[in-house]
Amino acid sequence: MDNLKAIELIIPLVAKTGLFFSCVDGQYADSERRFIQNYLDQLAAVGDISEVKDLIEGAAKQQITLDEIIADTRRLLDTFDSPDDKRAVMLALYNFVDNVIKADGQEHPAELQAVTQWLEALK
Repeated sequence: MDNLKAIELIIPLVAKTGLFFSCVDGQYADSERRFIQNYLDQLAAVGDISEVKDLIEGAAKQQITLDEIIADTRRLLDTFDSPDDKRAVMLALYNFVDNVIKADGQEHPAELQAVTQWLEALK
């Protein structure tokens, strides 16, 4: 697995996944936006995040779907050969999503349902 390819895939996936799960309850809280931006700023240390800046800034206009998140997650996972690597990536993504959902201090039923559907689809 080429690390550069993984970074090229994971940065937009993290941005889109964070936006989807933070907006699924109908509100994009400042605390969620800040958490996602801080996370992406950390990723900037290892890869270019310029392509996702517009996505983050225009979050209210985005129409990201769960199907899109599932397809993008599968595309990323397919770049790894080892089942252990795939599990590690999914665990990191799940922890990120869990933190996004909790960033506003509320776990909305729509967020929890979307997480369950996302995990089920990727089994």
